[in-house]
Amino acid sequence: MKQKLFLVWMVAVLQLHATSITSLLNTLEKRPEHKLDLLDVEKSALGQQAVHDKLMPTVNLYGGYETYSSPNGLLPVVPNELIGMVKNQSIGQPFSKKILREGLNFTWPLFVKSIYTLEDKAALLNLAAKEKQKLNFIQREAVVVGSVAQLRYLESLQAALHSKKRSINQTKITTRMKVKEGRAPQSALFVLNSHINDLDIGINNLEQNINLLHSKIETLTGIHLEHSVPLRIRQHIQKRGIFALKPLQKKVQASQKGVQAAKEAYVPSIVTKGGYTYSQGDAYNNDKALREGFGSAGIYVSMPIFDSSKNTATEQAKVAYLQEKTTLEQTAHNLTVQARQLEREIHLLRRSVTLAQHSVSDQRRLLKIAKVSLANASITQEEYLRYEDALADAKAALYKAEAQKWQDMAQLAVIYGNDLRRIVK
Repeated sequence: MKQKLFLVWMVAVLQLHATSITSLLNTLEKRPEHKLDLLDVEKSALGQQAVHDKLMPTVNLYGGYETYSSPNGLLPVVPNELIGMVKNQSIGQPFSKKILREGLNFTWPLFVKSIYTLEDKAALLNLAAKEKQKLNFIQREAVVVGSVAQLRYLESLQAALHSKKRSINQTKITTRMKVKEGRAPQSALFVLNSHINDLDIGINNLEQNINLLHSKIETLTGIHLEHSVPLRIRQHIQKRGIFALKPLQKKVQASQKGVQAAKEAYVPSIVTKGGYTYSQGDAYNNDKALREGFGSAGIYVSMPIFDSSKNTATEQAKVAYLQEKTTLEQTAHNLTVQARQLEREIHLLRRSVTLAQHSVSDQRRLLKIAKVSLANASITQEEYLRYEDALADAKAALYKAEAQKWQDMAQLAVIYGNDLRRIVK
C-alpha cells in the first residue's frame, strides 16, 4: 500500500514538473481552434482551385428517349439529299416519331480574362487565410501567457494576504494576553478579528478569480493547472513590421483584383464547344431501323455589349475595396499607436517593479518596528494595522506590475508576429 501511494505521489510530482509555459503553448497546436483555422486555410485553397477549374474543359455524356407528334430528324440533313430520299421510298428516311439519342459534348474556355484575375484574387485570399491562421495562433498564445501571468499575480496576492493574516494572528496572541491582564481593552481583539475576517473575505474572492483563470487556461490548452507555472524571458521581441496587418493587406490586394475582374467582364471571351450525337429510330416511311451519328466543333467569341448587372457588380467591387482599404488604414493607425504605448508602458513597468521591490523591503522593515512599538505601547493598534495594510499594498503593487508587464509583452508579440514559444520559457 505504501509503495502504491509513493508511486502515485511520484507521478503527481513528475506531472507537476512536466508542465511549463512551453508545454502549455505547445498544446495549442493540438486544440480544435487550431484545427479549425487550418481547415479555413484548406477551404481557401479549394476556393482557389475552384476558380482555376473554370478554365478546364468540361465533358458530359448524355442519353435520352424522345417522342414526337410528327416525324423528327435523326440528324441534320442537306436539302438535296432529302429530295433524293423522298423520291426513293425504299430508302428509310432519317425521320421518326420515337428517337433514342446518346452522345457527349464538351466546352473549353480558351480565354476568359476575368477568370485569370479571379484566380489571382483567390490566391491572395488563400495567403490571407494562412496569415490569419498564424495570427490567431499567436493571439491564443498571448491569452495563455497573459492568463498565467494574471494567475501568478493572484496567487502571490493570496500568499501576501495569508502572510498578513499570520502576522495579525501573532499580534492577536500578545493582545489576548494583554486583555487578560487588563492592559488592553476587549475591543482590541474585536478590531483584530474584524481585520482577519476581512482578509478571509478577500482570500475567498481571490480564490474565485483563480478558479476562473484555471478554467480559462484549461479551455485553451486542455490542461488543468493546480498552480501557475514560472515565466522567464527567453529572448526579446523582434520588431519585423506589424504582422497583425498582413491578413488585411492581402485582403485589400484581393479586393483590388475583384474590381479588376469586374471591369474585365466586358473583355471578349473565347470558348470552344463541340459534341457527337448517335441517334436510333424507325423510319417513318417504311419502319426500317436507322442509326445515324453526327458531330460538331467550333470556336466562339462572345463580347458583352450591354449588361446593367455588370456595371452594378463593378460598383459593388469598388465599395468592397474601399471598405477593406479603410479598415486596413484604421487598423494600421491603431496598432502603431498601441505598439508605441505598450513599448513605453513595458519600460515604465520595469521601473515600477524595481521601485515596488524597494517599497516592499522598506514596508517589511517598518512593520517589524511597528510590532515592537505596539508591544511597547508606543503606537495604537490602528496605527500598527496601517503598517500591515501598507506592506500588503506594496506587495500587491509589485505583483500587479509584474503581471501587467507580461501581459503587455504578450500583446506586443501579437502585433509584431512573434511566436511566444521563442519569447518565454
